[in-house]
Amino acid sequence: MTTAPPPRRLAVRARLLPRVEGLRLAACNQGLSPGLDLSGDWCLVQPLEGGDVVLSVGDVVGHGLPATAAMLALRHALAGFAAAGHPPATVLRLLNDAVCARHPDVTATAVVARFRPSTGTVTWARAGHPPILLTDASGARPLPAPDGLLLGAFPDQRYDQRALRLPPGATLCLYTDGMVERPHGIEQGIAALRARLAAAPRAPEAALAALDFTDRRDDACVLLAQRTSPARPLGRALPFRSPFLS
Repeated sequence: MTTAPPPRRLAVRARLLPRVEGLRLAACNQGLSPGLDLSGDWCLVQPLEGGDVVLSVGDVVGHGLPATAAMLALRHALAGFAAAGHPPATVLRLLNDAVCARHPDVTATAVVARFRPSTGTVTWARAGHPPILLTDASGARPLPAPDGLLLGAFPDQRYDQRALRLPPGATLCLYTDGMVERPHGIEQGIAALRARLAAAPRAPEAALAALDFTDRRDDACVLLAQRTSPARPLGRALPFRSPFLS
């Protein structure tokens, strides 16, 4: 009698990120191929001059080495546009123009958020991506999803953006659709992710460990960002599986 293999669980290891004022972070990126650090998903945490920080996850369509190569190119371009000080909607517009001009066979989805520690304000935009989830004392709920087509679909696109003040202790969850794809639709997967986040411990590291990475059909990436109180020590090691987060 043969025994069914155990479900694939997430293996994480600590990886240092830049110290980020006002945020406690945890992240994971797991490719679909067992034993290989290949993923078309990216995760970006980028402090900016002046104290703001850019948070982004994205998903290049496809798998394996071609998707990984495209992911690295898009992530590098996104980091450059963000470093220049552009707001999230402009970052996505410029990134879409670059994809259409230089990578005509590539399409991708992405969400970009910019957090300002001095006010707790977060501004975000998306390109065909699932909505950011906000977890606080009342549970987990999706933030409004600004209009925006996926990257590489059409040139000269414009992207909307939204903003809110993030209360201390609230957590943003940025994720790719590999976390929420289900046989009966992505809405079912988002509902399941919301339920897990609502029931999970508030600390981002513990919340990440409570998420379900089994039975995936795609690469999966999650970034949790919790606003801290001003007195909280800043900066920590993040659990992260992929080598593509610098």
